[in-house]
Amino acid sequence: MAFTTLGLSRTVLAKTALSESSRAAAPCIRSTARRMPFLQSRPLSTSLPSRISSCRHSRFTSLPSSPAHSIVPSRLYTSSKSSTPGPQYSISDVSEDEYHTISDSTMDRMVEYFEDLGDEHEIPGYDVEYQSGVMTLKLGAKGTYVVNKQPPNKQLWLSSPTSGPKRYDYDTEHHVWFYNRDHHSLKYLLDTEITKALGLEIDIPMDGPPDA
Repeated sequence: MAFTTLGLSRTVLAKTALSESSRAAAPCIRSTARRMPFLQSRPLSTSLPSRISSCRHSRFTSLPSSPAHSIVPSRLYTSSKSSTPGPQYSISDVSEDEYHTISDSTMDRMVEYFEDLGDEHEIPGYDVEYQSGVMTLKLGAKGTYVVNKQPPNKQLWLSSPTSGPKRYDYDTEHHVWFYNRDHHSLKYLLDTEITKALGLEIDIPMDGPPDA
């Protein structure tokens, strides 16, 4: 009988201690539930992965995409390190008469092209003049280009508001005026810079054999 009474007493004491522990832990559980509301309505195993997935989705979809108009056309800005390098020009030895024939033809083509451009488009501050072997092309706020003949050196000289001064020699094999330091043609530079300045597609028909 004494053993039975002792056993019951231990059982009662254990239940009492467990009940007191549960009451003591209840405020902590309620506090945690208030801080994490989703635990009140859903089991942790089902609600937590969905919240993580939602956070990941919103993070990546909020990143701004690159605007398509920021892509630069590769045709206008071809790198000199391209896998298919352009022709290597060489300075040709031309007579004085040949120089004047070639340079006059080039200047006439440029002047005619830029005069037509001014007639077809309303460009603020735009003007083109040609006198005594000097072409002056004014692009308003974008600056002024000057291309002039230089008979003593048998060259064409360029003054660009973007890239500065350059001197161009002629290659009779390719029929191109080119800058000997980077082997870019005069046409390439003018087409590239003025296209960017005006936002118009510039394609000056200046290369090729001189006009008869």
